[in-house]
Amino acid sequence: GKVISRFFSDGVHGDDQKALEAAKEYHRQMEREVPAEPRLPIRTSLLKNNKTGYNGICETFARTKKGEKIPCWAVSWYTAAEKLHCKKFYFHDEQERREMLKEAIRFRKERETEILRNWQKKQRRKETSP
Repeated sequence: GKVISRFFSDGVHGDDQKALEAAKEYHRQMEREVPAEPRLPIRTSLLKNNKTGYNGICETFARTKKGEKIPCWAVSWYTAAEKLHCKKFYFHDEQERREMLKEAIRFRKERETEILRNWQKKQRRKETSP
C-alpha cells in the first residue's frame, strides 16, 4: 500500500541514458526487495463517472449509414494481449432497453469470468516456474 518513488536527474548522472539506466537498476532492486502484490485484471470498484452501475458497460449510440442514431449499450473489455474489445447491444424502446441491459450485463460477466480464469492460470504458471 506504499508508493516508492525517486527522481533520477540527467545532470547528476551525466546524461539522459545514464539516468535512465540508473532508474531501471533502482526499479529492479525495488522489485527484488518489495515484490508487488498481483493485481486483478479487472476493476472491482466503480469509477466516479459510472452512470450504469456496472463496470465496462455504458449507454451510447451508433449511427446508420444515413447518420441516424441508434441507441445501444456498449460493453468493453481488454483481452490478455491488452487489446480493447467492444460489443454493442441495440434497442429501440424502453422494454428492449431493459432487456438489452440484462444481456449486456450477462455478456460482461462472462468476459470477466474468462479474464479472471486466464489471469489465474498465468499466476499459477508464474508460481511454478523457476
